[in-house]
Amino acid sequence: MKTYSEVIAFLFKQYPNYQNKGAKAYKPDLSNITALSKIIGNPHQKIKTIHIAGTNGKGSVSNYLANIYIENGYKVGVFTSPHLIDFRERITINQKYISKEYIVDFYNRYLEEFKTVSPSFFEWSTVLAFKYFEDEKTDINIIETGLGGRLDSTNIIQPELSIITTVGRDHQNILGNTLYDIAKEKAGIIKNGIPTLLGPDIKETKVVFETVTNKKNSKLYHAIESETKSENLPDYQLNNWQTAYKATRILYEEFPVKVNNENFSKFLTLKGRWQILSENPKVVADIGHNAQGMASIKKQIEKEKYKKLHILIGFSEDKNLKEILQYLPNADFIYATQSSNERSLGSNEIGKLVKGGKCVCIDDYKVAFKELMGKVNDQDLVLITGSAFLVGNILHDFY
Repeated sequence: MKTYSEVIAFLFKQYPNYQNKGAKAYKPDLSNITALSKIIGNPHQKIKTIHIAGTNGKGSVSNYLANIYIENGYKVGVFTSPHLIDFRERITINQKYISKEYIVDFYNRYLEEFKTVSPSFFEWSTVLAFKYFEDEKTDINIIETGLGGRLDSTNIIQPELSIITTVGRDHQNILGNTLYDIAKEKAGIIKNGIPTLLGPDIKETKVVFETVTNKKNSKLYHAIESETKSENLPDYQLNNWQTAYKATRILYEEFPVKVNNENFSKFLTLKGRWQILSENPKVVADIGHNAQGMASIKKQIEKEKYKKLHILIGFSEDKNLKEILQYLPNADFIYATQSSNERSLGSNEIGKLVKGGKCVCIDDYKVAFKELMGKVNDQDLVLITGSAFLVGNILHDFY
């Protein structure tokens, strides 16, 4: 009988996982997930879901929606990825992590039968979430795609609503090089007769979704851009809110809620998305890891008041750094480092591409963060960004 820690270690070691292996762990096929689901009784057919895809914003929209429905008395499951610190962050009900005991029991119950399928880490996690939500008799479940949409393991569900938050360049080695290619992959979650909602930022590729929804008789909605300003949240979170709010209006007949469109900051409780870790000095963590995400961060930095800006950056090796770094905010001090994830790019490789060459390169993220913080004054701003894995490391070890 394995302990929880032994089960998680086994999963990461034995099952291909994108978090550590990248594209080598990606299985562009739904046969595995279909077979796994059949083994455990197809729980995805017995739960109500909202399906969310998008280059950025999936986690924030999921978090907004979960908190809205929880406040209105619903039992809400959420399946998200990746995790920052604890694997159990991926699977929650009413913001409480799945129990370690449930994970160990699931592992023991299906280990032998699953060997006939040889699942990936993400496929295993997906069916775990579906079975957990079925067993716990949730009212509504918010399911994020892991990557893309069309061939993502989550795409066996028949949701109440499909949401695409944004379309930007990321994972081009898998999803395609153009925005239109990427949009087509994300449009793969659109289902026959099921409504579809687009986030406010989807403009250039809107025609892709119009074409697919017309073919599939899916009513298409488009969330409006936010005209509201918030002292607590960056602008990109305002548009994520508009997407979540519109979703509650579309689903109101089946899942009625009371929610004030003006009082929304309380509904965002997500780690790693413009997360303020301290004040005086102000330390912010944001997992922005692609060009679109970094551009949003830069826009927010320009609105902040500070004396000096210090940035700690780290990236995975499959990222288009030249494209991302053109949006890196101008900073007084930049430290490049390497997270504990095996796909993490070496600090020197990052430093070579930083504009002006004013970058201190230290592979050990603990040493880099301590050295950076040693230069910081109370009036300064510190940004930790570029990688969910780096943000997770800093949160785990320092906060």
